[in-house]
Amino acid sequence: MKPLFLQAFRLVLPLVMGVVANLPLLAHAAKLNFQAVDKNGNAMADVVVYATPIGMPLPASEKTEATIAQADMQFSPYVTAIRTGSLVKFPNYDKMEHHVKSFSAIKEFEIKTYERGVVPPPVIFDKPGIVIVYCLLHNWMRAYVMVLDTPYFVKTDQNGAAILDHLPDGNYEIKAWHPNLGSIKPALSQTVKVNEQSAPVKWQFDFVPVPRKSKSAAY
Repeated sequence: MKPLFLQAFRLVLPLVMGVVANLPLLAHAAKLNFQAVDKNGNAMADVVVYATPIGMPLPASEKTEATIAQADMQFSPYVTAIRTGSLVKFPNYDKMEHHVKSFSAIKEFEIKTYERGVVPPPVIFDKPGIVIVYCLLHNWMRAYVMVLDTPYFVKTDQNGAAILDHLPDGNYEIKAWHPNLGSIKPALSQTVKVNEQSAPVKWQFDFVPVPRKSKSAAY
């Protein structure tokens, strides 16, 4: 009789070889660097950059949870990108009451007036598109939610920079969207071949962003 460990080794070997065979594919995940600027060449924050693979399936959807708080009489963050099917909480950290409302066709919802410390039940965003969120009590308060089918997305920082990591090699349609485009104007678009030698992608918009409204500007 052969030793039991030899029998077990022969059973496990095909599984190990299968994993090893797939390691080169995993090693080919790449990253893209982005830079977003306005028409004058100045850095643009809050630009959502997202990549949709061409000729490759999207990974299975994973439900995630995000938070858009009301703090200092603003929504924070101003721009949020999430995958379709994700949940968003709207806690109130202000001393004032707020009344959250969306009129957007892809996700119309309302959270009626609630006070500080209250965290209403989360809202599920189940369709892709752009949702604009308002406070009905304070007309300068506004937030944007970009709901995406693809899991490959990122938002630029104050320097207009962002990195999209762990992208499998292949061709992608890459788009860049800013709140000033609203839900009508199309996002900027490029087709990019992604690999370990991919060059940085630069986006230049044809406008200067309108400053975010504040309480002082509303009166």
